[in-house]
Amino acid sequence: MSPLHLTITAVLIVFGVALQIWSSAPSRIDRQYALQLPVILLYSLAAALFLFSVFPDSLTEGRALGFGLGGAAGFAAFFMLASFAWLARTRSRDEMAALLKKATRENAAMRRQLLSERPSSEAPQTIAQCTRYELPLRGDRRHRVGMITGNLANVLGTDVWVNPENTRMEMSRIDEPTISATIRYHGGERDDTGQLTRDVIALELAERMAGRAHVSAGQVLVTGPGKLHESNQVRRILHVAAVEGEPGSGYRQVMVLERCVRNILAEVDRLAAAGEPLHSVVIPLLGTGGGNSDLLKTVDTLLSSAVDYLQSHRESRIRVVYLLAYTDVQAAACRAALDRTSELSLGH
Repeated sequence: MSPLHLTITAVLIVFGVALQIWSSAPSRIDRQYALQLPVILLYSLAAALFLFSVFPDSLTEGRALGFGLGGAAGFAAFFMLASFAWLARTRSRDEMAALLKKATRENAAMRRQLLSERPSSEAPQTIAQCTRYELPLRGDRRHRVGMITGNLANVLGTDVWVNPENTRMEMSRIDEPTISATIRYHGGERDDTGQLTRDVIALELAERMAGRAHVSAGQVLVTGPGKLHESNQVRRILHVAAVEGEPGSGYRQVMVLERCVRNILAEVDRLAAAGEPLHSVVIPLLGTGGGNSDLLKTVDTLLSSAVDYLQSHRESRIRVVYLLAYTDVQAAACRAALDRTSELSLGH
């Protein structure tokens, strides 16, 4: 086989592989079957050139469109005709995929519109029912990202709960309407009247601080679940510094939400590698409780950070990461973000 023929064969194969990878992108889901036609043509031409250059005496004959074809031309024509026949059968699949893509895009747009048009005087409604919605990563069915709705106190069977804490790691008072207060109260020991008798998680968190006044934004400290292990099957609480306070101004969301998510998931993987059976994580919408943050931007940041981590850590023992949506507005924002994320597969 001459160097020229070998070079041309290699170029055809490389172009075919590149075109196949390009056509498999999520943004071309409505044309993936149709785009395989030129890929097959490139492969068939490369195969024909290779075979009839290595075996010049070989012979392939056939007829196409009333013309007689032989040799490499007959070989290539056979693959082309087979490709056209295959394409005719798969056109309906592309059309269906295009309709699904359009409906998904319209659904996401409608959700965002509903969020933006909601009257400011209409308060978000808390969700009573605890439901789950999750999607697998595209091309990686072992890892999923989703959301859980409702009060965190009603969430059962999730291994790790994340507590959005301030940089001083001071948990909320138990009568405050926060995630921190919920974890503190339900994780503590209580008497028959429901009064907290031993502040299990807050005491352990104070020990983890080891006399420090504060930690850096995004830092994670780990404690046990206290009584939440018995009531909700929680195995670990991860306290992340997601808000920072300023005298006279209250708390504001930290600027490193991506770091918060990476540190959370990396710590879960570290504990899992040490032998703890941690496979699921629920992350509240960090820093949105006080209203001093952009809800939609926060959801997008948390979701993209979780997806990026799982994509870059294929060996992660984490199976599913949930965002917690306490109100109907939060749930709509999370569902819209999940449905429009191209890295997640809707075909679950």
